[in-house]
Amino acid sequence: MDGVARAVERGIASEMPERCGLILDGWTHCSKHYVAVFACYELSGKSKTPLFSMTPLLNDEDDDLSAVAHREFLADMLPRDFGRQVHECVFLVGDNCSVNRRLATLVGVGCASHQLNCAVQRELQEHENDLAAVQALMIKLRTLTQSAKLRLKTDLRPVIRQDTRWSSTFSMLHRLTRALG
Repeated sequence: MDGVARAVERGIASEMPERCGLILDGWTHCSKHYVAVFACYELSGKSKTPLFSMTPLLNDEDDDLSAVAHREFLADMLPRDFGRQVHECVFLVGDNCSVNRRLATLVGVGCASHQLNCAVQRELQEHENDLAAVQALMIKLRTLTQSAKLRLKTDLRPVIRQDTRWSSTFSMLHRLTRALG
């Protein structure tokens, strides 16, 4: 049976791209905690999610279910069975929020929201002068005098952008467009 498992592992390893995601699911049965690890990648335009491992995570008395234990398990299993390193993981999916966050930090997988925000900020960089001018106008419209004048023209209130929320830039521009139109 070990020979069959090794052949399947070699087959999966040969078709896998260099970088992929990991899906983890843990459950307990008869006082034994198991973890299933699936890879997630695209091959010829189709999504693939082969099972990498399904094994008890707690083998020794001092083992635990922490993110560090999960990372150590992955750091051992991935190179041994699939010739991959844990840092090649581009995303993680799991059902335990606290473990997911810590494991993502340990593995070096960034927060998807933060990555999206950084990508949007890079794209908006070439328009920064125009955005700064709109931001300055919105801030000025929030002052007492200008706000009173604005209220005579529209029920809309100024919206300013927040550095950590890329969507606020679009909200600000949408509000300006509505106020002008």
